[in-house]
Amino acid sequence: MKFTHTLLATALFTGFALFANTEKQEKIQELNKQINELHQQSNDLKNQSELKKREVNKVKFQKKLLEKDAALEKMFAGFEIAKSQKPRKVLIYSRTTGFRHSSIEAGAAMLKLVGEKTGAYSAVHTEDEAMINDAELAKYDVLLMLSTTNNPISTPKARAAFEKFMASDKGLVGIHAATDCHKNWPNYLEAMGGIFDGHPWGAGDHVTLYNECPEHPCAEMVPQGFVIRDEIYQYKDDKHFTRDKMRVLLSLDLSGKNMMKRNMKRKDNDYAVSWLRSYTGSKVFYTNLGHNEDTYFNPVAMQHILTGIQYACGDIEADATPSAKLGKFPKPVK
Repeated sequence: MKFTHTLLATALFTGFALFANTEKQEKIQELNKQINELHQQSNDLKNQSELKKREVNKVKFQKKLLEKDAALEKMFAGFEIAKSQKPRKVLIYSRTTGFRHSSIEAGAAMLKLVGEKTGAYSAVHTEDEAMINDAELAKYDVLLMLSTTNNPISTPKARAAFEKFMASDKGLVGIHAATDCHKNWPNYLEAMGGIFDGHPWGAGDHVTLYNECPEHPCAEMVPQGFVIRDEIYQYKDDKHFTRDKMRVLLSLDLSGKNMMKRNMKRKDNDYAVSWLRSYTGSKVFYTNLGHNEDTYFNPVAMQHILTGIQYACGDIEADATPSAKLGKFPKPVK
């Protein structure tokens, strides 16, 4: 496939409001003050602590945009973007009824910003389960599950709408904890491709990735042996997580530094990180990356995610032949 390489002019980043150094430092100090005040409110109002934490995370993200404005401008300018066949819409859904990742606010904001700045898609972010209905989902090309946990799509009506959406030649994208939910909903597990079974590699670990498909359009941006600091899951050995159904793009290179962990469970050493999957006619892209907020500022990780979204939208033609049919398996451990 051919990408349209877009070098975005500085004018494209007017939304970043590039401040002169003095003005930017004053703004950062102001945001620091807001963060401290919100932390205090969170401590004082325990019944509102979760909402306050989310507000803190949003302010922290705005601060980081200012601190990293030059790096972000470079990242966006370097993205390779497939030309969209038509305007695309993505619904980012991040409802949690279990553990909540503090990176959700940054992830949602950055995923919206990626679409805006590249023109690849427009995005709406919600945690309102009422939006998971036939009429609303029909407006979108892709449903993106962002670190959803436990039971975010809970009602029979909402689940039926999800299944109808997936049977309508649409797209599904899963980020990180999208595989840590709906443990008792087989159709969701089948669509996403796996279920969380612990994370031997924690948020502070630097993990080495094995690119199983270095020439694949959804993986070619990831250098062989790429190292990133992020939390990585292992998946239950069941009928949903199988190379007979999914095309693994990235997995762990267990020969990398400090990659062997005591709580690794899989006898086959199959620790997939990103994959494609076809489900009832729809395109599925999932990546385990995204536990850490810094992942959403990593150019390689974000190009990988952007390409996965464009694949799910239908703007990138990419082979989703299951890995087993191609004889592709985890890198042997020596």
